[in-house]
Amino acid sequence: MKFSCPCGNIIVDNSDFHAFKASVIADQDREDFRAFCVEGDRHSYEAFAKYGRTLYQCDRCARLFLAINGDLISFKPERESCPTNLLRSVEGEHWKRHLRGKWDGRRGEVWWGFGVEDEGFLQNLASGEDVKKVYFEVFERLKSKNVLRDSFLRIEYFSVLKLPEL
Repeated sequence: MKFSCPCGNIIVDNSDFHAFKASVIADQDREDFRAFCVEGDRHSYEAFAKYGRTLYQCDRCARLFLAINGDLISFKPERESCPTNLLRSVEGEHWKRHLRGKWDGRRGEVWWGFGVEDEGFLQNLASGEDVKKVYFEVFERLKSKNVLRDSFLRIEYFSVLKLPEL
């Protein structure tokens, strides 16, 4: 999803773990939400899809946007000095983040932690070795700070088969 705030800022929701995005559950739905989560093998994603609403905050003007039935309803703070990080994790800089690395045989990417000081998205890395080098440097740094939730590195190497001439 991509939309513009009346202040002119563009808000792009193209992945998970944004510091400007939250899921909210109505107080009247809280008990049903809890019950739904503990029934069977249901995942929290299913529960949020059923009971949750998405809330966004503009990181320029602090305006809030509540997504309801495909519509965005906005709320402007009364004070100009309203913080623009109201939806950030309660853990702040200690939020445990994900680390991902990928080499597809042609180009590589490494990305980690969104909405915190130690975040990054490096793309167009030239080789699988470059991807591994960056990935493991970031891995060790995040691990030593105790802010690594999980990590995944995918390295694919393609080889060309030479067919015999007929």
